[in-house]
Amino acid sequence: MKRTAEIVLTVIGIVLFGLPIILSGILLNTKDNPQVRQELESFMNSPEMQMEGQMNINQIVDAMGSFAMFVLIASLIAIGLGILAIVFLKGDKKPKAAGIILIITAVIFTFATFGMGLFGAAAFLIAGIVALVRKKKSTVEDGGTIDY
Repeated sequence: MKRTAEIVLTVIGIVLFGLPIILSGILLNTKDNPQVRQELESFMNSPEMQMEGQMNINQIVDAMGSFAMFVLIASLIAIGLGILAIVFLKGDKKPKAAGIILIITAVIFTFATFGMGLFGAAAFLIAGIVALVRKKKSTVEDGGTIDY
């Protein structure tokens, strides 16, 4: 049985999980940019932003870098699991395992990427459900059934 629909949806999900990687890369590049640091300092020193327990600029930049790295790693893991699911779907080897992997990946990595991987997760979820629900076709020949 061909699993073309599931494979195509999984590839779409992999491509869409590439978007958080691109955004994280941009954020990691701007983290070390002195011009961005200067803009952030001027923004934090403005009268509207004066508050108690003011965070240090270095703490903000470090938190931004940690956030970007976490999203980057989470997206790479989701892409790896998507590739594993494609391997399981190729040749109809383990469609149930692929479906479970895709559904669990969709749920976990929607939250792990803080919603940035929502569209990729939606594609994974649809592919996972289709992989679990689709049954093998059987035909009747000479009074018996043959499974393909």
